[in-house]
Amino acid sequence: MKYLILLHSHPEPWGHPVEEFTPEFAALSAEERERHFAAFEALLGRLHEKGELVSGEPLGDPAKASLYEYESGAAKKSAGPYSATKDHLAGFFLIEAKDQARADEIAAEFAAPGQTVELRPIWTGAV
Repeated sequence: MKYLILLHSHPEPWGHPVEEFTPEFAALSAEERERHFAAFEALLGRLHEKGELVSGEPLGDPAKASLYEYESGAAKKSAGPYSATKDHLAGFFLIEAKDQARADEIAAEFAAPGQTVELRPIWTGAV
């Protein structure tokens, strides 16, 4: 089953890797930051080797987003970002996991200071 791991963060300024631009990550020691990035690279390697990592992409600055709403029979464009909160969607990873428990294990490994990780199953049409 496929799942989408959504990374929400609030870097200032916007940049990638988003952790480097959050106060929570900046508060870590240099050794802790180095360990985090090494562990993340190892995680991506393991997921790739097991065939569980399908794809992933960082997203651009939400201030450059455009919103399209359907209004009065037509699409209306307005400037982003969509969310009024400080957190925005920073990137995503599409994974393939044998079950929900494995998807939960993988998503938990994506957690990082200054980020919230959301795990959502890909819709299959089954209820």
